[in-house]
Amino acid sequence: MRPYRASRWCTGLAEAWLFNYTDFGEGRGRSPQPVLRAVVEVATPLAHATFQAVIDTGGATNEVPIYESTLEVRPPSGTAAGRPIAWRGAVAVLDPWPMQGTAVLLGQAGFLDAFTVTFGPDGFALEPASTFRARFPIA
Repeated sequence: MRPYRASRWCTGLAEAWLFNYTDFGEGRGRSPQPVLRAVVEVATPLAHATFQAVIDTGGATNEVPIYESTLEVRPPSGTAAGRPIAWRGAVAVLDPWPMQGTAVLLGQAGFLDAFTVTFGPDGFALEPASTFRARFPIA
């Protein structure tokens, strides 16, 4: 088990943000249901334009350039869930791009160091990483 690392940039949420899954039209694969992705809106700090990012907890590994960057995750659209939350972490550049419909993958390094994501059958919840640490302290 790797030790926890606190993000210097992430601030807490008053309560979990709830998101619906996104269907990018990738088909059904081997399942009778369409492939659904956990997607959040992100931006560079203070930017008005946002872009979609897929929360990816695994998959293929690639040798890619890594950069340190600050990004903001935006609350779910159509809610009064609060202000954007910034975090600083690793950003990888991957070419050719493996995902349809988005330009960004958020994963273990960076995003999941700052946030807890709970995947459910109808959507997913986003909370600060401190929520997980409070529920499941290291023994």
